[in-house]
Amino acid sequence: MNNAVPMPKSKEALMPFYEKMWELIEKRLNGRKIALLGDSAAYREFLRKKSGLTDVLVLTTVKKKVTQEITYIGEIKDRSSEYFIIVPRIRKTFDLQMKLYSFGYTDFEDCFFVNHSGITVDEYIEDYDDDYNNHIHAPSCKVILDEYVCDVTVDIGKDCHFGENTYICARTTGGARIRIGKNCVFEKGVTLTVFGDADVTIGDNTTFVRGTEIIVLGGMTFTVGKDCLFSCELKIYCGDGHSIFDLRTKKRLNPQNKDNPKNIISIGNHVWVGMRCIILNRTIIGDSCVVGAGSVVKGTYPNNCIIAGTPARVIRKDITWQTDPFISTIENIPDEYLTPTED
Repeated sequence: MNNAVPMPKSKEALMPFYEKMWELIEKRLNGRKIALLGDSAAYREFLRKKSGLTDVLVLTTVKKKVTQEITYIGEIKDRSSEYFIIVPRIRKTFDLQMKLYSFGYTDFEDCFFVNHSGITVDEYIEDYDDDYNNHIHAPSCKVILDEYVCDVTVDIGKDCHFGENTYICARTTGGARIRIGKNCVFEKGVTLTVFGDADVTIGDNTTFVRGTEIIVLGGMTFTVGKDCLFSCELKIYCGDGHSIFDLRTKKRLNPQNKDNPKNIISIGNHVWVGMRCIILNRTIIGDSCVVGAGSVVKGTYPNNCIIAGTPARVIRKDITWQTDPFISTIENIPDEYLTPTED
């Protein structure tokens, strides 16, 4: 799998990302002047708007590339008390880190790479923290942090099980939060991919059967209650993959931000979703529902009902369900799942 994420190209997309990284950089400046290793017009514009800086030193590590506008880094060798180096575009490599160190600049303490390499936190690593403000507590689950990822939190509860080829991937240019409760099961081939400022919460005792793909785009919220069962080969897409605009008003119809109450998928407690369903953005499903196999779900559905069809609709109300197929009486189902459907 290719985990590389291309750097956002538009200034509109870059600025929120730079803001996230600036929070990390600003703590380390300590009044020093800023020097850029490698020029970036977009980053210089960001510095001008953020701090009023219009005259920053642009550096190169290659003498023959020195021009009137670009300075050889040797000119500020061992002057880390005066300069803090920001590397806005060049990819972070060990060789480049060592080169900067040879000129007297220690990683994070005296210089900061905006474009860091991808990071894989393997299953056997229970806790991981780094200087990009990524905090991972994911016992037994692989977590992939792509390039540029910062401010990501993953917190997985006790006694969860993750099958083969199951992983969490953060493909984001700034911030995501994932919280998974205790005793959850993610069988073989279940993947959860989040983008910038996504928010994911999955309740206790919830199971995802094999081959399910969950994608939560930037600014979106994906919430699953407790005691849910998701069958095999589901597709869950929280967010639209592309921008949609109104030609008359010129406004975007599907903005990806948390101020939009439509940017959610919310699934209640004790919900059973049948195989090969597709659940789309702007969906709310009430407690104790059953979603029929192969349904395409988008909309708001009440509690204790059966949902089915393409598009899905309520086909029966006042129901509940039980995981054990051999139980033929309702007595063992908790009272909290026996609420009549609300119209």
